[in-house]
Amino acid sequence: MATATSAATKVITAAGAPAHGKVVKVVCKRNMDVIASCAYEIEPSSIRTKNHPSPAKQSASNRHPGQPHTRAPVDAAIQHELAEARFVADDLADHMFGHLVSTDLARDILKKFVANGTVEVCEGKPSVGASATVLDKKSETVQRALDAAFEGAKANGCIRSHSDAGPPKTPPAQADTGEKARKASKVQPHFWRWKDFPKAPLGKDALVEFLNKITDSALNIAKPQLGDAKSQVRNRFAAPEDKHHAVPLAYEADAEDMRPDFLVLPIEAFSSDMKTVDQKYVNFTALRAVGESKNKNFRLVLEQVDRYARGMRRAQPWVHFVLAMTMTKDKMSLVRGDNSGTERLDLVLSDGRGCIEFIQILLGLALAEGIDLGQNPDVKLRSEERSCIISKPLPPHKTTQTHHGRNSQAAVSSSNAPSAPASLSVEQSSEGTVSSLGQASYTSGASVPSHSRSSAGVSSSSKRKYSEPNLPKKAKNVERLAFIPIKVYGHQCIGILFTAGSIRGRGTVVFCVVDLDDHSKRLALKTSWQDLQREDEQDDVLERLKEKGSHPNLIVPFKTGIVPLLEQSELSLVTSCVDSLQENRVLNVSLSELKRPVKYFWGVHDFVRGLRGAILGHEYLTQIGILHRDISENNIVLARRSGEERGYLIDFDMAVLQDPEEPTEATARSKQQGKLRMDDDMARSSSPISPDDSQPLKALRTGTTPYMSINVLKGGRHTYFDDMESFLYVLLLFFFSYAGPLSKGQLLAADDQGFVQLLGSGRLSHMRSWPAKYSKWADEPCLEIAQNKRGALDTGDCAEELVRSAEVRNCLKANWDSGLHAGIRTLLRSSWALFAESRSASFLLAPRTHVKHQDFVGLLDEWLEEFSGEEEKFSNCPFE
Repeated sequence: MATATSAATKVITAAGAPAHGKVVKVVCKRNMDVIASCAYEIEPSSIRTKNHPSPAKQSASNRHPGQPHTRAPVDAAIQHELAEARFVADDLADHMFGHLVSTDLARDILKKFVANGTVEVCEGKPSVGASATVLDKKSETVQRALDAAFEGAKANGCIRSHSDAGPPKTPPAQADTGEKARKASKVQPHFWRWKDFPKAPLGKDALVEFLNKITDSALNIAKPQLGDAKSQVRNRFAAPEDKHHAVPLAYEADAEDMRPDFLVLPIEAFSSDMKTVDQKYVNFTALRAVGESKNKNFRLVLEQVDRYARGMRRAQPWVHFVLAMTMTKDKMSLVRGDNSGTERLDLVLSDGRGCIEFIQILLGLALAEGIDLGQNPDVKLRSEERSCIISKPLPPHKTTQTHHGRNSQAAVSSSNAPSAPASLSVEQSSEGTVSSLGQASYTSGASVPSHSRSSAGVSSSSKRKYSEPNLPKKAKNVERLAFIPIKVYGHQCIGILFTAGSIRGRGTVVFCVVDLDDHSKRLALKTSWQDLQREDEQDDVLERLKEKGSHPNLIVPFKTGIVPLLEQSELSLVTSCVDSLQENRVLNVSLSELKRPVKYFWGVHDFVRGLRGAILGHEYLTQIGILHRDISENNIVLARRSGEERGYLIDFDMAVLQDPEEPTEATARSKQQGKLRMDDDMARSSSPISPDDSQPLKALRTGTTPYMSINVLKGGRHTYFDDMESFLYVLLLFFFSYAGPLSKGQLLAADDQGFVQLLGSGRLSHMRSWPAKYSKWADEPCLEIAQNKRGALDTGDCAEELVRSAEVRNCLKANWDSGLHAGIRTLLRSSWALFAESRSASFLLAPRTHVKHQDFVGLLDEWLEEFSGEEEKFSNCPFE
């Protein structure tokens, strides 16, 4: 809860990134008496404690290759990532828009609205409705109501250090004044009513017409005070013309139902008379804010806008924060989300203070520049016409039970999109359109299951008979104007390599950019919101790497910096004052060498060589006293050419220093370890291997849940053995994630384009969803995932049970050429047995695996030698 002081000040002094070359102070004063943390119904348990302040990354927050962005995983991820990170902030309107529309100005507008009948002050309670008596606008009661509304709004205001509007005419009220105003509002014998507010049921078009009418009227009243320069309209409300199909350039082709009821679009999207909206702007890359309306059910509409806000972050990952609104017949909410969580302002439209802040929000949205709505001034955008496929949503289940014990109402539609900034330089382009489905279907004969090459009914462009669900039948092509980054922190931008989908968290985005000195060279520019408490740890890790020297199998950033921010993007300033467990985040930018993401693998052997290289890089980190703590497929990259080191480990955001691990006799391999378990050889070791508990690191629960070790999932101390177990899960889940490699032509084109994602493309054509058994590793609570993994790695015949399971058999049959089946089974059986046997102790089952680097590397080397004959036959390397 809030502290006793009426205002909290947080000062951050941070060195600017290389592009800025200066030190900037960010000062923000928020009214902490009107800010408090809140929870939506049931919050997930055991996610954060003082020893574990950061939740593990759910898969939908850090999307794994095999997971579609559909309703169930997204809803589950939102509940997880926003647990204990939602705040009610009554000063949010003034904090965001006070520099554009002061409380004094909003009060003057409300007075005019009362005078001209736009707003009525009625006697009695709001529930009386139309039968209530409208008070004389000149009466003393109405004047007292206006004064009380103004005092209530002032008491909920905040102090801004960057405001161009100057200090308010009246000093902010103290906490006791605000409390008196709130108490008075509860007993006042009158209420406020917007005369033309749409009647129930709340229609989308009627609501948008009302919002624009109020905004236009407010602007006409405000112009004399604002002047022409400060009264330029930059944004306007709109309703989607197509009420049945999802708004494009979001998550298609995953069939996610993302349909907001109303939007905030840049003024360029409207005709000169403001009556017509250019539908090309109705897409997730052009939105400034997004909204949802309901007649009642305020809770449900809040859940929907969380999903919209998350979609906005996905569509425009460079923004500092995202904005969403909700409307019901008597309430309005403004929601702002950044990487520390969400803060929400709830307004009662029948309350005087609510009327003032409602005006402040509507007019503020209309006047706001891109930077006021979260746009990044260091990202320059260009608009391009894109051909998109939009579809009606698939029929959902009536209810979906999440692992948090709450029902997700499947009948709800949702969607979202971020905004195209007016304050940024945006160029127009008429370059050729690109299908939003991304890469073409797989066409090469390599790695295609032989049993499906002559299957009837299979498209000639893809000979594989996939077991994936089809897209909705009622789909259509539309043209949209997409906004894409072309310059990022001074570097020419080729496109986006990776983006996390979460509102809260590090929000990692990786851009492919051009080197400033050598324009023929491409680099990976990474932005991520780092916890300020971990800044020293990260500096220590990079300093250790610099001191000890890097390794051929590590990609270490060669330039890093912290970007100075304006106060509007710092929800962390609030969270750090309200709750000591919250992250206080700053934006970090780094540059490193560009390599090939795993999803562009050339063949199974190429991936195995890449995994082997990453393990060698991890071994070096262990030797010099660095623990990585975030092993996942996304943090392994491959060589761009066959003559280079084939695999690398990247991303040291979660790495920490530890005492270097020393080899011990207890972890030496047994005689049987390292032997491949062929289809006709089921030999197993019975030799126990004791754990090496020397100098383990007591660390936070870190990583991405599908790849986390049993020990870490259970909250145990994180050692390099846990990272080794994560490599095992990377290997296993790889085969469920893909149906062979892309074609040589697609791989060559991807290399030429810097492996960037096509905007709104959804997943690549060879990517597959995980079986239900393994999808649970992404969606269930950590302890349940640990129990499932522990059962799968139990002693006995677990390795053979794995390869004979329906999941593995169906995966091989549907997605991998029959000539590879024996090799894949041997690789999985041998690797699984290696880790399962390492859990055997003299008396009790060890709580974690204890496989050393050379154990796993030796096994992979044996496999590569044994199955070397299949490498060239099943490789789609485009450079040979």
